[in-house]
This record gives sequence, structure tokens and C-alpha cells, in this order.
Amino acid sequence: MPPPPGGIKCNIDGAFDDISVDNGVGYVMRDFSSKASYCASIVFDVDSAKETEARGIWAVLEKVVEQKLSHIIIESDAKDLIDQFSVGMFNGDPSTDTIFKDIQLFSSSLVACVFSFQPRICDSVAHELAQWAEKNKSSMYGSVPPIWLMPIIEGDH
Repeated sequence: MPPPPGGIKCNIDGAFDDISVDNGVGYVMRDFSSKASYCASIVFDVDSAKETEARGIWAVLEKVVEQKLSHIIIESDAKDLIDQFSVGMFNGDPSTDTIFKDIQLFSSSLVACVFSFQPRICDSVAHELAQWAEKNKSSMYGSVPPIWLMPIIEGDH
């Protein structure tokens, strides 16, 4: 479902390899017409899949604040994190609590910030971007999606 007019929906996914510790986060922002307005593939210095997903949500919110957006829906398949962010719950994990506090700070500065669990099938674009970052060990950002991603974006709403 697209966000309401004036809002942005962001699908996010993380990829993490427990053995190599290679990781990647991908996200795509869309407006109410489902047009992709910003995409990113990011590599972080992290130690777990949970930290990868949390850093990805942090990166999205940092971008939202930077762009002075006010209404956002963040969709992710990381159910435990989405549940924690939705209620502002910290679990005493030093690897993620600092990130959680930043996420709470960013989200509280917005008019509306909704965290929503969605199964992976609903975020295939973000999944592809995360896989690309993990495989290439590189980050990329842009308001125009890479050409190889266009068929996936057009097939995913």
C-alpha cells in the first residue's frame, strides 16, 4: 500500500553473513504514487544481523530528517526490531541500545513515524539492494534507482 498523500513509505531490509560478517542494508523510499524517490545500499561495521537491521532503520531516519520530511512509514521484515521501535522498548543490548536511542530521537522529531512489520515478499527492492551491498562490500545512494533495479521496482509496489 502506498503512503497517504504527503507521506513517504520506506521499505528496508538487511543482509548479514554470520561467518564472514559481510553485511548490507537496502532501502527504497516511495511517495503516495509509489514512485521511488530515493534508494540506498549501505555497508556498516556491525557484528550481527540485528545490528545490521537497526543501523538500516537508523540510516533511513537520518535521511528523512536530513530531507525535512515529516510523515513516514517504515516497513521491515525484522519483526522483533519493529515491535521494539513501535513501543520504544530497549533491551539492554549495548550493540543496539545506542542505535535505538538515536532512532527514538529521530522518530520523535517527525509529525508521524510508523514502524510496520511486513514479510520479505513485500520488500523485494530493499532485499535486492541489501544483497547488492553485501556482495559488493560497497555503498551506493541515489534519487534515481540503478538501471538493473528498475524491473524489480516496477513489479513491486
